[in-house]
Amino acid sequence: MEALLADPDVTTVRTVARRPLPSRPGLAHTQADLRDPAAREALAGVDVLVHLGFQLWRARTGATSLNLDGTGNVLAARPARVVLASSAAVYGAWPDNPLPITEDHVPRPNPECPYAGEKLVVERLCADAAPTTVLRIGAVLGPNADPKVARAARGYRLAVPAIRGAGEALQFLHEDDVVVALHQAVRTGSGLGVLNVATDDWLDAAGVAAATGGRVVRLPRSVMLGLSEAAFRLRLAPFGIDRAILLNGPLALDASRARTELGWKPAWTSTGVLRQSGRW
Repeated sequence: MEALLADPDVTTVRTVARRPLPSRPGLAHTQADLRDPAAREALAGVDVLVHLGFQLWRARTGATSLNLDGTGNVLAARPARVVLASSAAVYGAWPDNPLPITEDHVPRPNPECPYAGEKLVVERLCADAAPTTVLRIGAVLGPNADPKVARAARGYRLAVPAIRGAGEALQFLHEDDVVVALHQAVRTGSGLGVLNVATDDWLDAAGVAAATGGRVVRLPRSVMLGLSEAAFRLRLAPFGIDRAILLNGPLALDASRARTELGWKPAWTSTGVLRQSGRW
């Protein structure tokens, strides 16, 4: 939002969120759920819809309609163009994934991760509604990162979980690099399709441990997934099988196309982000 408000080519930024925002010049904020009629009315006819609203984590009390119904509602506002923050998770973590993964690779969300499947559905909804740029983004860390993601990253200082025989390839993005990618996508005057947004490097479990000081703990797949789900249900961990399954194979993206189409280049490496994560 700050980048858009500072952009001289942007006259007004309309935002919708369930939380209030302080008044700012150039900002028109509506406090509403994305499924509310007020959200659709607030976003009616925008030049670019930057769609960030998504339920990242599985609800303990059941599935939410926010992701699909909320997307349908804001798309009914008929934006001229859409920039969607999607996820690397739509490719799925599978032992036979190429390394790195390009945009031509067919998405195969892991069925244990509803979030990834819903992201893929939302990508298609947006592309059917308007010219769309989809940014498939990896794990994001930084001073303002999602608290549960930050908590999981802090856990690496003690133990780095890994599935025996799976072969890891993990990437971690600094939030500032993601902001730049989103801003560049907004400034580009047409829908560009799918673009991977990722660091140039990736890490296996040993690399994560070297960056954080933790110890690699390798477990059989069934044990890892079972323990993760039990910890989630006992409220000892922020996620369960839905995120643990993303250790099931290499999940590192090739961001060459984002360099070409957006002129985007990350300032941070995955190693650098992890080394700093304990200070945020």
